[in-house]
Amino acid sequence: MNRAAQLDKRFNDILRGKVPADARSYPLLLEAICTQQDPAACINKIVESSHGSNAVQAAMRHNTSSQFLNDTAAKLLLYLFRAPDLGEVLDHLLTAIVDPPIFWSAFSQAFDQGKLNEPAQEAFAVLLLRLMSLTTGNTSSYRDVAKKPSILTRLLNSSQQTVKDIGYRIEHILSTPESGVLVTAVGEPGGRHDNDFVDFREISILPTADEILCQQPPFIRPSSVLEDPDGEETRTADYLDNTFRLLREDMLYEIKEELQTVLGRKKGRYRGLTIDGVTLEGVYSGTDDRKTRWGIKLKCRDDFKSMKDLSEKKRKSYLEKDPAGVRILKHQSLVCILSGNQIISLASVHRVEALLAQKPPVIVLQLEGEASIAKTLLQLQSSDTIRLIQIDTAIFAFEPVLKALQNTQFIPLSEELLFWKDGNLVGGVSVTATQVTRPLAMNPSVNLQRLLGTSSSIVLDKSQAASLLAGLTQRLSLIQGPPGTGKSFIGALLAKAIHDHTEQKILVVCYTNHALDQFLEDLMKIGIPETNMIRLGSRANAQVAHLGIAGNKERFIRSKADWAIINKLKRASSVHCNNLEDAMDRFIASKMGFKDVLTYIEMEDSKYFDAFHVPEYDDSGMTRVGKGGKAVSSDELISRWSGGSNAGQFKDELNVREAADIWKMPADARQSMMEKWRSEIRNSILEEIRTLGKSYNECQDQLTCKFGEATVATLMGKRIIACTTTGAAKLAKDIRAAKPDILLVEEAGEILESHVLTAMGENTSQMILIGDHKQLRPKVNNYKLTVEKGDGFELNRSLFERLVLMGFPHQTLTAQHRMRPEISAFIRKLTYPDLTDAAKTQGRDDIRGIQNNIIFIDHTHPEDNDPRISDPGDGASSKQNTYEVEMVWKIVRYLAQQGYGTDKLVVLTPYLGQLSTLRDVLKRDNDPVLNDLDSHDLIRAGLMSPTDNTSKKCIRLATIDNYQGEESDIVIATLTRSNASNDIGFMNSPERLNVLISRARNGFILIGNSQTFVNARRGKELWGKFFELIKQGGYMYEGFPIKCERHPDRTVLMKSASEFDTLCPDGGCTEICDTMLNCEAERAEEKRQRELELKQKLEEEEMERLIQREQEQLEHDLRVAELDAELKAETDAIADAQVARRRTNVLQQKTKDIEAARAHAQKAAANTQAHADASRFASSSRSTNPTTSSISYSQGSVPPIPDQPGIGDAFRRQMEADKAAALEAQRNAIEEVKRRDAESSRAAARQRAAEAAARALAEQNQRARDQAKKEQLLRQCETLWQQQETDRRQEAEAKAARERAAASLVRMRQEQERKQREELAEQIQRAREAEQEQLWHQQEAARRREAEMRAARERAAASLVRMRQEEERKKREALAEQTQRARDQAEQEQLSRQHETLWRQKETVRRQEAEAKAARERAAAAHTQEQERKKREEESTQGYQWIKQVLPGWLSFF
Repeated sequence: MNRAAQLDKRFNDILRGKVPADARSYPLLLEAICTQQDPAACINKIVESSHGSNAVQAAMRHNTSSQFLNDTAAKLLLYLFRAPDLGEVLDHLLTAIVDPPIFWSAFSQAFDQGKLNEPAQEAFAVLLLRLMSLTTGNTSSYRDVAKKPSILTRLLNSSQQTVKDIGYRIEHILSTPESGVLVTAVGEPGGRHDNDFVDFREISILPTADEILCQQPPFIRPSSVLEDPDGEETRTADYLDNTFRLLREDMLYEIKEELQTVLGRKKGRYRGLTIDGVTLEGVYSGTDDRKTRWGIKLKCRDDFKSMKDLSEKKRKSYLEKDPAGVRILKHQSLVCILSGNQIISLASVHRVEALLAQKPPVIVLQLEGEASIAKTLLQLQSSDTIRLIQIDTAIFAFEPVLKALQNTQFIPLSEELLFWKDGNLVGGVSVTATQVTRPLAMNPSVNLQRLLGTSSSIVLDKSQAASLLAGLTQRLSLIQGPPGTGKSFIGALLAKAIHDHTEQKILVVCYTNHALDQFLEDLMKIGIPETNMIRLGSRANAQVAHLGIAGNKERFIRSKADWAIINKLKRASSVHCNNLEDAMDRFIASKMGFKDVLTYIEMEDSKYFDAFHVPEYDDSGMTRVGKGGKAVSSDELISRWSGGSNAGQFKDELNVREAADIWKMPADARQSMMEKWRSEIRNSILEEIRTLGKSYNECQDQLTCKFGEATVATLMGKRIIACTTTGAAKLAKDIRAAKPDILLVEEAGEILESHVLTAMGENTSQMILIGDHKQLRPKVNNYKLTVEKGDGFELNRSLFERLVLMGFPHQTLTAQHRMRPEISAFIRKLTYPDLTDAAKTQGRDDIRGIQNNIIFIDHTHPEDNDPRISDPGDGASSKQNTYEVEMVWKIVRYLAQQGYGTDKLVVLTPYLGQLSTLRDVLKRDNDPVLNDLDSHDLIRAGLMSPTDNTSKKCIRLATIDNYQGEESDIVIATLTRSNASNDIGFMNSPERLNVLISRARNGFILIGNSQTFVNARRGKELWGKFFELIKQGGYMYEGFPIKCERHPDRTVLMKSASEFDTLCPDGGCTEICDTMLNCEAERAEEKRQRELELKQKLEEEEMERLIQREQEQLEHDLRVAELDAELKAETDAIADAQVARRRTNVLQQKTKDIEAARAHAQKAAANTQAHADASRFASSSRSTNPTTSSISYSQGSVPPIPDQPGIGDAFRRQMEADKAAALEAQRNAIEEVKRRDAESSRAAARQRAAEAAARALAEQNQRARDQAKKEQLLRQCETLWQQQETDRRQEAEAKAARERAAASLVRMRQEQERKQREELAEQIQRAREAEQEQLWHQQEAARRREAEMRAARERAAASLVRMRQEEERKKREALAEQTQRARDQAEQEQLSRQHETLWRQKETVRRQEAEAKAARERAAAAHTQEQERKKREEESTQGYQWIKQVLPGWLSFF
């Protein structure tokens, strides 16, 4: 059997009474108890047994040695405290152990004397707290133990945080009346640490070191406290208290998380600034001309690494202008002060570049809270290992709101905010814009242009009209606006109606600067005069920057009384500052020497002071001297006492003898007393520093408030004050002094309730909340405080959502104007069933180059963890997905090839890790642009430098959470999550999905793993519905579905990023066509855009040279216009000359064609005439002499033969033969003629056919030439028209540019004149103020001079009297002194005579003694002369008698 089993058997045997509990079994019993597995069950067994409690009691009191207390007893008690709270069961056992107090007395005494080790100290602390918290019996004896200063001090100063926490709880219990009620850190506020108080207004905003290290849960109430009907009497106070504590706990969570990383207790990378080795140098209170709240100056041992190589001249410039230098110890950033690894305190940085630029640098820190100030200064004075660590928590976002909550005493509209119940009537406003509400109530479709004086017609639908009426008539109105329904438009209408038809003042608050600027632009567009609006805070865009406080300062004249108050405060501040610096110098320089201790105990502990008093003279009046013959120092006795010595030469002094008990104290007791006095001296100086610092800060706050009256006067003159919620808290005093009547909150669904609460003032009589509780909730750092965690704290539930869930009446806008119907169908079916689509959302063009306007790319590529950064509420590390990033990059490039500029796109992702990766990849082609919130998160994680910039085309990247309220033509979203465990993190939120799917106007592209989301452990129902809608619409693809716009039948599914380069390298398909790519145009447009942006940037940075550049640009535009006109004239002349030449050529060609046609016609006519003549001649010949004439005509050489008688027969025969031959020849000729005529006819026919063909060809050619010339002429005309149009357009653009330039010049001149007037007015005002101030000062000086003269006269008179009195006094003193000198001289002379007489007497005695001696010698020599001896003896006897008479006087004289 092993030992554990034997111990268990012995334990059970003792409880059953089988084995008696004796001295030998006591150690075994206690050991057996500690080996039991279940402490609760073990305690129950002991209490239930009739022998158990008595046995344990006897065992614990049997041995009270230090070894037992530090070992067995401590182990047993810690074991018992491991059990869950058993109430009276555990109390019964503990009471048996400590009563009678044998063990308890020894235990408490050992703790008081410092004999317990750390486990035993923890056991004692827990036991003491438990005994003090008993609900039965008398706890006064235990409270008395706790009240002992030595015990409470040991608890509070323990090195164990657990013991220290218990010490604070005990201190809290001691500060409460003894009522018998259990006070615990969980149930009530106060007592957990040195910054935990019942009244939340006493809590320091910055945490203390003990608070950071405290392991006890904070006191925060669940939100259901507002629903408790029994708590109505204290509901307002509880509401303020809990709102403050919840918000502050969210701030502390971020601080604690970062400190855990810094100290190595939590994994993560810390990229902040760490400074090793700093020393306390003094107090900083600002410069002479600009004082600030006080802080401490810490001098660094070494220089900053980034500044080691900088010259002295460049150091300050580096800190002020260089982006890396600006980040070094930012103003109001948080710094943790440590001694080694022990946290001392937290402080805020007051950035003074002049001190940081020193070598080595000097840092100014401002401390808060008395405990932190004392602890920090003591550690800085005593420790040599001080280091600073910069904490990147945005304290500036919390501190103003928390301070405003502490200063809030009254909650306006509390009946609606805190006490509204279902069925109550909604209160009406005291001032109503009846000119708008009455017509609108009678006819919701009334045109508001006439009522509000807008530039365009405005007709509302029913939901818009109802929302506008609610906002104008209810004390508290809630307007819900789903995505794209125009919430801001309704807000602008409300502001316009209130501005135009009432005298009330409106405070407009938004969460971000971007939303605030957009709303102000809407107010300006709707017609609210800019002079009636003012924007508080910085970081405004260019469109509303002129509405800032700097450009709207009103004339403000302070009265003499104001200046008197200011001067009085300045004098008081100067006095406190000087005293504070003196106290700090004393604290730094003081080594707490013996003289310092003597000075202190003279007033505080006179008994010891008397004991250490050193007499200056001894009893004879001689000065006391010590070693070396020097006078004894006043700290001689305390120095000897502190060193353990006796009083030395002073031991017989009366004051030393009377303080014998003090001088008998042992050495260790003396050292303890010295340390006590030194500690009290330090604490007294620290108390003085704290008091003076508090008084000085109060004076500075009053001065700030006094000088802020000018700002209040400016705000009083405005009708609309606009700021962020943080700005409203930071400037709460000024805003409340301006007394706004109405609070209008934009995007109220994403603003924390505490931010809205601090924006309200005592004069707030109406509040309008515009938002949507179905979109993303406000952001918080601590997931445990969220609605999603389900613990009931619900910090991220906005006031808007809380009121809606409470049943408070609200209006909902129903018509959306953003999304095309295919996209709006998602949110309609998932979230807003009553949502309708406005007309302008219909009939939009499809997205070019893709097969569908909505695309979900489904994939199975796994995600990656990004340990560099974490997302709130979604685990320790962020997520990224490389596949989705590469696909997004290619999709962006592809859409750019389709003609979609990056200004039409936005890339969204839920995770910061994915956002960082997207930014790195997209930088290859573009310049990714992030908003302020995302940039801040990435910079904090060290994943982005604030100096990152590029000249590439910008593309917007954002997380889903930070894109709420914005929109884009095309949204590309990467869901990122893809894992086998189907974990989707915070993507299970329906609000986040709602925001994601409602940002796109025309195109929506999603990439993700649908199976991960559909099968998610949380949120699968939501995503299941979404993907069902995706599938029903046919939007799900296994890749990116593209199509060629040139060849629509060509479609491809891109499943990987590499396929884009091979299948659509130029944004289309691979088929060759004649479509020209517009790369050059895009590059030219990109270049022009870059030049424009550069020009705008230069204009913003160089406002001083703007007028000159505009004038030069105007002259250039005019010259270009003139040159364009000349060029156009020359072009027109050339074109006219070309047309004239073409016309001349055409006429010449026509003339030639006509001449040729005429020649051809004449020739044809001549041929025709010749044939006709020949035919007529032949006919006439045949008719007169058919044969001869015919032959003769035909042959031309045969003359006619006359008929002559007497010619012979031969001749006749011959003639007949000739005649026959002639006839034959004539017939042949006729045949030949006929043949020739036929040939001529045929030739003529051929000629006519050829001519006809030639004419037809010529006509065809002419028609072709005419058509070509006509087309050419048309083209030339079109070109000329285009040139003219281009010229007209260029001329119009030039004219518009000139007009814009002129207008800009006019505006700039007007602006310059206005600024000059303002500056002149301001100068005049300052001059007047200075003159008045100077006059007042002169008057004051005159009065002071008169008073001084009067005082001088009085002083002179008094001085004269005093002089006379002084002269008389001096005379009397001189007479008295003369008399005294005479008296002293007489006494001195008498004394001298007495001395001389005495000396003579002494000489006489000495001589007589010599003579007597000589006589004795003679008597001895002459014994025989007896008579003579007798005579000498008689004389000697007489001499002796005389000496006896004289000697007493002589002795008395000396």
